Amino acid sequence: MTVLEEHFRSADLGEAEAYIRRSYGNAQLDADDLVFEESSTGDERFGLRRLHVEGGYSASCELEAVIVVQSDDRYEWEVDGVRGTAEDPVLFQPGTLDCRLQDARVRVVAFPVEVLTDVARTVYNDDTLTLRFGGTAPSTPALSRAWRSAAALAFDTESLLGNDLVRASVFRSLAVTTLETFAAVEDARVRRETIAQQQAAYRTAVAFLEDHASLPITIDDAAAAAGVGSAALDRAFRTHSVPGRTPAEHLTAVRLDAAHADILRAPLDGTVTVAEIASRWGFTETGLTRHHLRSYGTTPHELLGL
Repeated sequence: MTVLEEHFRSADLGEAEAYIRRSYGNAQLDADDLVFEESSTGDERFGLRRLHVEGGYSASCELEAVIVVQSDDRYEWEVDGVRGTAEDPVLFQPGTLDCRLQDARVRVVAFPVEVLTDVARTVYNDDTLTLRFGGTAPSTPALSRAWRSAAALAFDTESLLGNDLVRASVFRSLAVTTLETFAAVEDARVRRETIAQQQAAYRTAVAFLEDHASLPITIDDAAAAAGVGSAALDRAFRTHSVPGRTPAEHLTAVRLDAAHADILRAPLDGTVTVAEIASRWGFTETGLTRHHLRSYGTTPHELLGL
C-alpha cells in the first residue's frame, strides 16, 4: 500500500472548509479569525492526523469515516443532543457531528468504515457483522488509558510509517484497540471472549509450527493442535500476527530461518549441498534460493561458495 502524507495550513475559511470536506465529509464552518493546520499520514486503511487551530471555529460535519479524537485543549462536540469534550478519547461514527475548537491541538485517528468493519469481522469471526458503536465514550477508564497508550505509540512512530511492516503493525494495534475500547452494539463479553480465544489459538499454533517445522506438518495440523478450524486459525493470524502473516507464511518463514542457520553452519568444502538443505526443510532448491534471496539479500549458493 502507498503511504499517504499531507500537510495543510491556511487562514482562509473557504480553503479550510474545502479541506475538511475532502478529509472528513461535508462540512460548514463559521469563524471570524482562524488559522487551520493539519498534518496527516497513513494509508488507505487508516490516518493519523495532527490538527492545530489558532483562533477558533464552529463546524457542522457529515462524517464519512470512524474517527477517534483526543485533545487536552478546548474541543467541544455535540452528537444527537449529547455534548462533551475530548479530554478523554471520544469516538465519532458516520453521521452529523457539531464541534467547536478554540486555540486547540487535536489528535485524530481515522478509519474508513469498511476497513474497520473488515477488521471487526475478522476479530469476532463473523462475516455478517455490521459495525455500529453504541456511544462515543470508552467502555471503562482502563480501556481509555489503553487507547491513549496505543495512540501515543502510533504518533511517536510517524517517522517510521514509510516501512510497510511498521505501518501494518500500527494499523492493527489501533484498529483492534479501538474495537476493544469503544462499545459496539453487541455483547461486549462475547466480543472479549472471542478475542481471548483467538489469542490463545494463535499462540498455540505458533508454538506448534515452530516446534514441528522439521516434520511434514500442514496448517490443518496446527489448527487441530489449537482446537480451531483452518479458517478460524487464518483469522487469528490475520489479527494477531504483527507482520500480517498467514499460518502458511509463518511456517515458511520458520523453515527458511532454520534452513538459513543450516547454511551458515555448513562447511565450505561442498559436502553439503543446497538441495540437501532445501529438502530437509520442505523446499525445492529453486524455492529455497528464491525465498533466501528475498529475505537475506543473497543466495544459499553464494554463502556456501558454490
